[in-house]
Amino acid sequence: MFASSSASLASFCLSPISVAVVMLTLHTAVAAQSSTAAVGADTPPRDQRLALAAGDGVTSELPTVSVQARPESLGTTVLNKKVIDGTPGGNGDITSLLVTHPNVQFGSSQLRTSTLGEIAPADISINGAKYYDNLFLMDGMSFNSDINPAGAGSEQNSPSSPGQGLAIDTSLLCNITVRDANVGAEFGRFTGGVISAETCAPTKAFAGDVSVEHSNSGWVHYKYAPGQEQVFDESTTESAQPRFDKWTYRLALQGKVSDRLSLIGSVIRKTSEIPLRGYSANRTGEAGGDTKTQTRQSDNLYLKAFWNPVADVHVDAAVTHAPSSSRGFIENARNSYYENRQGGTGLNVGVSHPLGDTLTLNHRLTATQAEGSRDADADSSKNWFTSSDKSWGATTGTGYAYEGGYGDVEQVEKKLGYQLKGEWRAFQALGWRHALQSGLEYERMDYTYRRLTPYTMYTAGTATTTCALASGGTDTETCSLSTPSVKPTWTGQYLKSRSVYKAGEFDVKNESYAFFLQDELSRERVRLRAGLRYEHDQLSPQDSWSPRLAAFWDVLGNGRTQVEVGMNRYHGRNFHIYNSYKGRLSLQSGSQVRNLVGGKLTDWPTPVFGATATMYNEGELKTPHTDEQVLGISQSAFHALWSAKYVVRQSRDEVALRLRSAGNYWWDNVGKTDSTILTLSAATQRPVSWVGTQTHVSAAVDFTDTTTSHPSYDLGSFNLTYKPDTYIFYEGQFIRYVDRPANNYNRPWTARLMLSTSVPRWGLTVDNVLRLRDSYEKVAKVSGKTATYEGTPVEVWEKTTFSKAMTWDMRVNYTVPTVAGQSAYVSLTLENLLDRRNLIEASADTADYEKGRQLWVRVGYQF
Repeated sequence: MFASSSASLASFCLSPISVAVVMLTLHTAVAAQSSTAAVGADTPPRDQRLALAAGDGVTSELPTVSVQARPESLGTTVLNKKVIDGTPGGNGDITSLLVTHPNVQFGSSQLRTSTLGEIAPADISINGAKYYDNLFLMDGMSFNSDINPAGAGSEQNSPSSPGQGLAIDTSLLCNITVRDANVGAEFGRFTGGVISAETCAPTKAFAGDVSVEHSNSGWVHYKYAPGQEQVFDESTTESAQPRFDKWTYRLALQGKVSDRLSLIGSVIRKTSEIPLRGYSANRTGEAGGDTKTQTRQSDNLYLKAFWNPVADVHVDAAVTHAPSSSRGFIENARNSYYENRQGGTGLNVGVSHPLGDTLTLNHRLTATQAEGSRDADADSSKNWFTSSDKSWGATTGTGYAYEGGYGDVEQVEKKLGYQLKGEWRAFQALGWRHALQSGLEYERMDYTYRRLTPYTMYTAGTATTTCALASGGTDTETCSLSTPSVKPTWTGQYLKSRSVYKAGEFDVKNESYAFFLQDELSRERVRLRAGLRYEHDQLSPQDSWSPRLAAFWDVLGNGRTQVEVGMNRYHGRNFHIYNSYKGRLSLQSGSQVRNLVGGKLTDWPTPVFGATATMYNEGELKTPHTDEQVLGISQSAFHALWSAKYVVRQSRDEVALRLRSAGNYWWDNVGKTDSTILTLSAATQRPVSWVGTQTHVSAAVDFTDTTTSHPSYDLGSFNLTYKPDTYIFYEGQFIRYVDRPANNYNRPWTARLMLSTSVPRWGLTVDNVLRLRDSYEKVAKVSGKTATYEGTPVEVWEKTTFSKAMTWDMRVNYTVPTVAGQSAYVSLTLENLLDRRNLIEASADTADYEKGRQLWVRVGYQF
């Protein structure tokens, strides 16, 4: 079981940067051992000494001045309530707030001008990892959905199910912690990063906040390709949204029921309406005219209790109900409305208590339910040619008139989890101070796929002069004696081909558990963190071991200069789609054909189900893993923290669907990703005071180089015609296909500047975020062009470079006191303040841009 793990661990540990990390770790350990100063029992912990040393040792500042503490690691970033409220966050989701984080990159479509009506959380990549490989936590409860976050498969059998199972609004939160490197052994099942959202106990006997926020298409300056304005304005598809209207309503309450019991609660609703044309060529297919409106809705209902029944015992219990829905229609199709449902409910109970004098135990019991389901108006779809009785379709070009929808599908994922973490009282041994952590986790998952109604897809309109059936009667459902507009010689048409999806269901069940042990050793100027995590998953044939090692050296012993190194392995998780893809296809028949024989339409043959499913196999998949090496240094000087961090990541055994042979598709561990990231940053540790104002300043620039074999596990993303050792010609040299640069989430460098200014006497805060992103590169095959490699022609690939992008986002919060302890406020957010024209992608006949200037307005009252 451990053979392959041992080999890969050996390779990991013998990499050059890993050797450097070990040497530096040994050096710091020897330095600590040779120090003449003994560690006494009364010596404060390192984090306390650093806190005393922060800010150049000056302790005479006024208490109203906030001082930024040094993070536990350069791989950890904490966004407090002030930052959360001040960052321009668009739709108010957690990931959109991470625009200021230097190791978080967004997909090229996150700010796309054509999809501004959407309210779903943004997808992010952390240190070059896939966007679905992050771990999302809220008060210790995971709210990831593992149904099918990359959307593999067709819309007919795979309704969308985003990776963030619950769309959490940031107004609920008081802290967001991002761990992007040197992540401790406590956290697992990710290869990207860990995003932890936290709520806080009430601070007042009773308080509340009510607000409404709004933006619409009239408050946005759209950016079009030349000559595309009319095409965009007459859009019939959700991929181009010329109009939208968004509203967010928030109510939050907090209070102390007694000295030992307090409550917080909130109700939030986000809505968006997106009017579109229902049909191209100005056709009208049903009552209500040519305009159809798509809608989006996301709700957050949250209640949490904090209880301290006795001294040193802390209990918290929370319920989160966060459903979301998206109502849309199929382009140019009559009777085609559908509603996709995502989100769900989470129950979260935590208990912390001492066990004797040496151990504190933290228990957490969680239960979540998330879905990715669809309710459709119709259980069949028909692809007609436009005619006098199918008059809603196009009369030129393909001349199609579509009818119907995809039927009803329900996907539900239920998880029950328990976590136990022990924090041991620090003790002295062998000259070192030890702080031990240990823990275990258990999770049971039940995933159910149900096709609630049979669904039939009819295609291949064919000429006919009759709708009579060979079995008797007349076909009035899939036959029409009306001449198609683009087929003037036809008397009528019948739909010749069909595929049938039968009603049915299947389950995927899984149990997983994990153990971890971690020791944080400290002696004088050195802190070592050594951990090991073990994970077992029934859906993975091999258990995984994830070693975590980090060393921190306080070079001068005064907390000003720190060197940080680390070697870590992270194991991800496999998604239900690998195990359920075949089950979905087993409910689908192959294509069936009928004919016109002797002036009669033959009967449909009896459907044969599961033929396509036999082509897809999952085998015994390994768990994807990432090996990471970290080297960093930070310096406190001039009341600021300056830092540099270098991260190298090699991700292996990533899963992708590929073709082994004709008609033989496999989910295989053939994917790989390599990333190197250099991050330089600086941030003030205390505000800059000037004429009654206080300003915090932070700046960062990252240099990221990522190559990957595939953008996601989705069908077709790992090009099925390529084997891992296939060569291509790119940038003047022959490279393996899997080593070409990544297309998305991959800008070579990004610079960020954040300014947060408060004017207390005016009740005013102004937050600015400026980003300058390097040019976006897209790599694609050159059609019809080859080069010769070792006597064999290989494809030529070229890089298309799009221009740099600059954005300046601003948020202004203005508060007006009313009666004692209460105030009204207004918040204005201006995104892309300079209205820059930032190109995302272009082709010969069109171009996609980021949005221009957009205004958001929020008004509220605090009491």
